[in-house]
Amino acid sequence: MKKGAQSYTVRDYLSDRAQCRETFKKIAAIGYDSVQAGPGRGMTDRETQELLTESGLVNCSGYGDYDGMLKGGDAIKKAVLTSRVYGSPYIAVGTLPEAYRYTADGFKRYAASLNKIAAELKKEGCFVLYHHHSLEFYSFGGGVNGMTILTGETDPGGVFFNLDTHWLAAGGADIAYWIGKMKGRVPIMHFKDYGISGSVDKREDVIRIFTEVGEGNITWPPVVEACRGCGVEYIVVEQDTCARDPFDSLRISFDKMVELGV
Repeated sequence: MKKGAQSYTVRDYLSDRAQCRETFKKIAAIGYDSVQAGPGRGMTDRETQELLTESGLVNCSGYGDYDGMLKGGDAIKKAVLTSRVYGSPYIAVGTLPEAYRYTADGFKRYAASLNKIAAELKKEGCFVLYHHHSLEFYSFGGGVNGMTILTGETDPGGVFFNLDTHWLAAGGADIAYWIGKMKGRVPIMHFKDYGISGSVDKREDVIRIFTEVGEGNITWPPVVEACRGCGVEYIVVEQDTCARDPFDSLRISFDKMVELGV
């Protein structure tokens, strides 16, 4: 499995070409061999890929516009081109639109829309990549939640998932179980730990925080083992907010992953 860094972690250090070059070199110097990144500010995908290649990094996914791809045509072509520039068949889409989030039927309709996009992308050897958060684990009763609908009603050969350890924990889900349940459909994992702040007035309250791998409450060995046995290609560190310099955060997570045998 490759060890990657999500560019969102260092989003404040991608303001122009010179800073992107410096940032990618810092990521590579830590030991990462890949990133998950869109173009730097004011840069094209091709220019960004040139800097990644220069730094010895590969990009693990492209991206596409969900609304545009639903209409087909140019948006599909653009997403496929982006995928080919970055050398990855996986095209990431954002979280399902708000209109779909509140009912089981909404999740089913969203799943159908992903299948429609996937059918077009598969013609070009590309696939949809869906990144969840915690809202997908809202229960509709009877053991059914949004994630069971999305995984059960999408094409397993066209719609893949970017699972995220923090958001699985936030949704009350068993991380290793879900990796195993979705064996073969999770090419990319996001690793970030799940911590809580102790600064609360009521003992029943908790404040969820993002922490480096190994610095929170996730039990990592079974997670790593599940990834190893289920076809995960990239372990990507993404820390939405960092309490310290984000490059230091990336280093702490990298060192822990090495310790865990990633």
